[in-house]
Amino acid sequence: MKRILPLFILLASLVSCEEDVKFNSPGFQGQKDDAFWRANDARAYLSSSGSVTIEGLNQFEEVILGTSSTNVGKYSLGTSNQDNFASYSLTLDGFTQEYATIPVPGQVSGTTLVSGGTGYSTSGNVETTGGTGSGLYVATTANDAGVVTKITIVAPGNGYMAGDLITVTGGNLNCRFRVLNVRNSNGEIEITEYDATKMTISGKFKFNASDITNPISGQVVNFQYGEFYKVPIFPQQ
Repeated sequence: MKRILPLFILLASLVSCEEDVKFNSPGFQGQKDDAFWRANDARAYLSSSGSVTIEGLNQFEEVILGTSSTNVGKYSLGTSNQDNFASYSLTLDGFTQEYATIPVPGQVSGTTLVSGGTGYSTSGNVETTGGTGSGLYVATTANDAGVVTKITIVAPGNGYMAGDLITVTGGNLNCRFRVLNVRNSNGEIEITEYDATKMTISGKFKFNASDITNPISGQVVNFQYGEFYKVPIFPQQ
């Protein structure tokens, strides 16, 4: 019984932590660099074009999330499409440190298949060419017709940029994919609810954001398990 009681308390605390954001309306919180982070104020702004920015602020910090629309769904960050973004800033003693999911050189995190090519076979380790970096190797899954249907990163290389067009060697040298984002600038915003009547928005987020002042420094802010809940939306000023 003595062993069961501490376990019960631990499970109860985990459930309480997971559901805590829903007891705050509006709510905006997450895990920043492995430590709990919460905004004291949260609000969103809707532009005339339909894009939305969601802001969470406390005494010294601000997180801003942006998506190209209010449609329910997932939006990738750190890509060449900067309509979808996340940023974090810390202001102390008049000095502001800023991080954002801007396009920066780095190790490949995500890819988007452009052309499956012809003459390829399934392979576990294939060299690539093209792009701004080097050292990127992938695994390919090909169908019976020799068309690549799936690309998996084996070695992420370095120095690549979001939007780079990469060619997979082998086959007829016509399988190509684009770099979606890199490891030090990536993430995802998921809008789970948009209430056009009450003008609120809810969702989840996670991201790695690079130092804006010195993107090649390698300094990154990481947010995980982020959630915004029934944040009120105002017209963009």
